[in-house]
Amino acid sequence: MTFDVSKISPLGFGCMRFEGRETNTVDIDHTAKMIDRYLEAGGNYFDTAWAYPNSEVTLREALVKRHPRDSFFLTSKCVTWTHCTCEEDLERQLQETLENLGVEYLDMYLMHNLGGRRTATFEQFNAWEFVKRAKERGLTRHIGFSAHCTPEELEQLIADYPEAEMVQLQVNYNDWDSPSFRERECVEVARRHGKPVAAMEPVKGGLLANPPRAVREILDAEMPNDSYATAALRFAASAEGVFCTLSGMNTLEQVEDNCRAFENFQPLTAAEHAAIKRAQEAMRSSGIVPCTGCDYCAKVCPAGIGISGSLTVLNHFINYGDPAEAHYQLGFVVRFNGGKKLPSECLRCGACEEACPQGINILECFDRIEQEITSHAPAAKVLMKP
Repeated sequence: MTFDVSKISPLGFGCMRFEGRETNTVDIDHTAKMIDRYLEAGGNYFDTAWAYPNSEVTLREALVKRHPRDSFFLTSKCVTWTHCTCEEDLERQLQETLENLGVEYLDMYLMHNLGGRRTATFEQFNAWEFVKRAKERGLTRHIGFSAHCTPEELEQLIADYPEAEMVQLQVNYNDWDSPSFRERECVEVARRHGKPVAAMEPVKGGLLANPPRAVREILDAEMPNDSYATAALRFAASAEGVFCTLSGMNTLEQVEDNCRAFENFQPLTAAEHAAIKRAQEAMRSSGIVPCTGCDYCAKVCPAGIGISGSLTVLNHFINYGDPAEAHYQLGFVVRFNGGKKLPSECLRCGACEEACPQGINILECFDRIEQEITSHAPAAKVLMKP
């Protein structure tokens, strides 16, 4: 069966960020309403993974049990760089995925988040051969991989996994021409090899939905009818070679906004591209930490630090410059609400940095939090009790 991208909706529903996922309190009724609106607007592509907390079981209840199996395209993923110690774990993951989702087959099965040192673990456990066998067994109709990697790494991955029918790559205007991410080059590599691209992180974990003031002013002037998230989604979807742009929607308002952008989709004009270029420059000068909140770092942290929450607070400080308020948010977001430890309790092992697909210097960020926030915040503004 050939992978026909013409049958895939250009807006994909990213299922990593359901509200309440970490505490097993996802509102199924609300999620069902989001999914229904997305389907009504012509959407049909759902992207999940075994490693996304409560994502697959949420889809079973809100999607699979309520809609005909042939009315949607379901993608999930296997992972080896965490929670995998042997080849048998891959079979366990796949069987759990099918059970969690309540389906007999997947439409697409991907190796999840290749790149850097993570790639070696997929090779160690022969993950690609397992994925190919899953297709031969009829447990998935198509196969591929997702990656946060350099163009050179992507060239090698495509050479090593020639049967991959698609690749999932990060595409957003903040990192498009970044020397650290080189997203443009990665998409061009995929195009040269005829691999269709699903764009992930187009809004960079929500960072581009609420960008710094200088970016907002640029987009307001040139794209006044678009929300900031819509502007980011249109940028990713306008990239040549992208067949589907994934949006991690978790409110009905976000679904409505995203669907409006794609119901009568218009690629960026030359003037809008120029505005995005200016927004890129403004983002780079703002110093915002490019955390997407994927929490892959948290999965390998031996101390249980609230890493993504801490980086969110650091970004709040960078945007608004109030150390007292940032310190209060650190206690509330990380310790009180998240039930995690603070950066000051970090063991400095560096495991988080190795796992981070964004290549963030997390330990340096922790140093900034201590030096620029904690040391300058009055005790009266601190909320530290768990």
